[in-house]
Amino acid sequence: MDIKELINGGWGRHEKDSAALAADLEANVALAETPAHVAAYIQLANHTIGGHLKDWPRAAALAARLLDGRKDAHELAVPYSGLAVAQYLAGHEPAAMASELHSVRLTDMEPVSMMLRTRALVAAALIESGRVDDGATVYDAALKLARSRDEKLACDQTLAMTSNNLASELSEKPERTEAEDALMLKAAEAAREFWLKCGTWENEERAEYLLAIVHNRLNQPDKALEHAARALEVISKNGEEVVDEAFVNLSMAKSFSLKQDRAAYDRVMARAVELAEEFNDDGLKTWFNETKAKVEWN
Repeated sequence: MDIKELINGGWGRHEKDSAALAADLEANVALAETPAHVAAYIQLANHTIGGHLKDWPRAAALAARLLDGRKDAHELAVPYSGLAVAQYLAGHEPAAMASELHSVRLTDMEPVSMMLRTRALVAAALIESGRVDDGATVYDAALKLARSRDEKLACDQTLAMTSNNLASELSEKPERTEAEDALMLKAAEAAREFWLKCGTWENEERAEYLLAIVHNRLNQPDKALEHAARALEVISKNGEEVVDEAFVNLSMAKSFSLKQDRAAYDRVMARAVELAEEFNDDGLKTWFNETKAKVEWN
């Protein structure tokens, strides 16, 4: 096994094979030779061991092993930020603060960006672990700080990605509280806001698609259709994105199902299926069919 196989393959199996992947990560620390390897390793380990297995002390211990004995370099700022996240969630606050300060000292980006990166990831992890109120408090503070800065920040991408993932994960929950609904919408709106600052047109249209999903989950089909239309408009103006267009049409099918408009539902569903016929990847076909099954007319 090499580092590429471990990390890339790990993301492919981390949900269904979390326990085995955790053991593989702990057994193959020596494969992480470069700072980039360490950063990728800690990201996957935190998500798998901390997020899925709910064992943050174990995740923190692994992150510490990966950084032990390494000479300081600015490329290690992100790994130390990841260590701090695991330590915060493990309840090791003094160690977490020390690791966070270490990441700020090493970084070659704006110090506030590194701090915002760590705090945004802590917020997301708290929410994922069920501590919604605590996570929302940290997340709100991170957003306020980022919005108070006029200049473009290096952390904008982290905030965009974290907000995107947070909204996506909340949208997939079969049941949510009112607080989670509000947080889901806030995160989706923040994802679009920060992608517009730092991303591409693909990021923009995917942010609109996410907002369509979120408004469908909130039983607001008209708002969902507005965002889906914007997503299709962005695609039309900038090029071709067959996969994204197919999934946007599936989101519209869900909206028309909620509105009990069968004719419109059939039209956009037919378009989605037509686009999906161009897929040449089995994984994409499976993902499409699984998503399609969730929006079948009731």
